[in-house]
Amino acid sequence: MRENELLKTTDVEPENCSSAAPTAVPVETDADKTVSESPKIEIPEECAEAFIAAVEIGYYKEFYRQGLITADELDILLQLQKKKADSKKEKNNDLSAA
Repeated sequence: MRENELLKTTDVEPENCSSAAPTAVPVETDADKTVSESPKIEIPEECAEAFIAAVEIGYYKEFYRQGLITADELDILLQLQKKKADSKKEKNNDLSAA
């Protein structure tokens, strides 16, 4: 078998080593420029609120599945979640009518 030359270690005296190690310099390409100039994605507030509500409901259901809350407590939390969503809709409708 041949010995891998890259894995061999050599004894080099510290004073014989050059102190200037090569450094990597980042080069900006056209692809980098297009990525940095791409427009930011904006999520409408109502979509963000709907997502948060869905995540909260998922947590409530997972708590029930794990036995951390009862079925009655789950129903109460879901009703409160619905009331919260309805009140936000009413506020948005009031603001849009004004």
